[in-house]
Amino acid sequence: MSILYVACPYSHIDPEVREYRFRTACRASALLMKAGIVVFSPLSHSVPIAEYVGEVESDHEFWLGQDIPILQRCEELLIIGMPGWTESLGVRKEMFEALALQKPITLIDEEDIFLLPNVKKTSRRFLKSALLPVVDDIS
Repeated sequence: MSILYVACPYSHIDPEVREYRFRTACRASALLMKAGIVVFSPLSHSVPIAEYVGEVESDHEFWLGQDIPILQRCEELLIIGMPGWTESLGVRKEMFEALALQKPITLIDEEDIFLLPNVKKTSRRFLKSALLPVVDDIS
């Protein structure tokens, strides 16, 4: 079974931004799941659990320690390119891990989530995806 790992930024000083990012990850994951793709979304998985783990709630290393072993078992990485993704420590570590393991990486713009599981030809890709079909750009 092939699994797609969905990454996007989360940490932010504004709780409304964090909530928006969480919901964006959930929305993208739901579209992929409805298309029959098995998905792991660290935000969708971890945010509801965070309130029960106490002090480590905002500890990047704790959460990356949970997420990276799953990424290692996934076949591909999808990055949602929303504001903050290039500064995100977590997304950066996930991307470097996927590159080191020679896993396909697809970066989509946030506004293209509605196309999932399809991705535009103009989306940035590193290695060819077997899970995400490429479509012509939609105007």
